[in-house]
Amino acid sequence: MTYPTPGEFPDFEQFMVDLFTPIATTVTTLPATSSDLQSTLPLIWVRTTGGTLDINAITYKAKVSVVAFGVTRTQAQQLSVQIRTALLEAPASHVNGVLVDYTEEIVAEEPKFHPPILRRSRGLSEVPDLDPLNQMVEIAFCIEARRQ
Repeated sequence: MTYPTPGEFPDFEQFMVDLFTPIATTVTTLPATSSDLQSTLPLIWVRTTGGTLDINAITYKAKVSVVAFGVTRTQAQQLSVQIRTALLEAPASHVNGVLVDYTEEIVAEEPKFHPPILRRSRGLSEVPDLDPLNQMVEIAFCIEARRQ
């Protein structure tokens, strides 16, 4: 099978895998267990979260999420800088045969996180995620491409 498929919009997840793999291992699905995840760090997880076709059906505008995982939060933040740079410099260059027209960073969808409930002598209190081992940074982008 030829990639990209002539006359079709690109597979945006595959485009990101090809773009980010030189930076770190890049996947579209996370490893099955926490220990598997920890053993593959640093890791980049990419996924398409939505998108729209323009009114003339010429350009597809994909919304994507990219999560950088590192051994430490600092490593994840440094990895996210490399990801941002690579994606924002991608327009007008070919990545494994795929040509994208435009990229921009967008606001990531709010994580669906419910903080734990901490029981105290004065009742229940919600506490934010204060885990110092938080090893991930999520960033989101919009990628525009025409049929290849």
